[in-house]
Amino acid sequence: MRNKIEIGISLNGSCNFHCRMCDIWKNNDSGQKLDFAKACEIVDALVSFQVKGVRLSGGEPFLVPWVLDLARCISDKGYHSVVTTNGSMINRAFADRIISSGISNVNLSLDGHNAGIHDSCRNSPGSFDKVMNAIEFLSRESNLSIGINTVISNMNIDSIVPLSRLVQRDQRISHIYFMAVMQPFGSSSDREWFLKEENRYLWPQDEKRVGEVMNELIGLKEEGYKINNSFAQLKTFMKYFSNPLDFTKRLKCNLGEEQVEVNQLGDVYLCYHHESIGNVFRDNLFDIWNSSKADEVRGKIRACRQNCNLLVNCYFEEDA
Repeated sequence: MRNKIEIGISLNGSCNFHCRMCDIWKNNDSGQKLDFAKACEIVDALVSFQVKGVRLSGGEPFLVPWVLDLARCISDKGYHSVVTTNGSMINRAFADRIISSGISNVNLSLDGHNAGIHDSCRNSPGSFDKVMNAIEFLSRESNLSIGINTVISNMNIDSIVPLSRLVQRDQRISHIYFMAVMQPFGSSSDREWFLKEENRYLWPQDEKRVGEVMNELIGLKEEGYKINNSFAQLKTFMKYFSNPLDFTKRLKCNLGEEQVEVNQLGDVYLCYHHESIGNVFRDNLFDIWNSSKADEVRGKIRACRQNCNLLVNCYFEEDA
């Protein structure tokens, strides 16, 4: 029986500016990294699975010279593909190449309804205008879905509702998906990261204001706004921002059964909080998925009650 999964392939795209919410740009991993041939081998191995979709990520994926060739490989196999980008690479000519590659969905990171807020969040003057230009260039292809990803933080809490209204008015944009700010990617793990003085600019300090904004988002979703988060997730954001140390997943986590991640070094993970289950430079992805090591990690995931912030965002599931 074939497995139905979503696969994430993290490319060595680093980043082309130093976002204040992410430390991936500091990544100096050495060793053998995925190239086009190996990435295509991973896609070829998906024939043994039922594939929900393929996510291309890793800093800024469009910095990888062969990423659009890989997207074409994915499209030719008939798989749905998603790329999340800061939009900085997308001029008119590059947008034409994206459209021709067969990418199904491009999600643009946009953290404010105006240049002042977004550019500050991204630590990059002019980045808001680049996102707006990217939307214009990409919208010439009606079959390409254009979405917005927004991280809710102390820097943009007052911009969340105006941004939702901006997306609702713009017929070129299919949806907006909100995420709650987490410890910056690439930094050393610390469950109390939000209490540190150096992170006060990220963590919302006014709990009452957060509740007001979440309730406004719920009201907008009830009106039919293009907000992809569920009502349950928006309510969970309120609980998370109230005290992230109290957020605990009550039901078993689904990460071991429905998704798999391959990082830029070829290491395969069911969950980044647990050890790697193999490496695609040594073994086939399907064999790794069905290995005893994978079963061992699945057991750890089923037993895990870690206060995992990932379950608030990308892997959210409503508890019964």
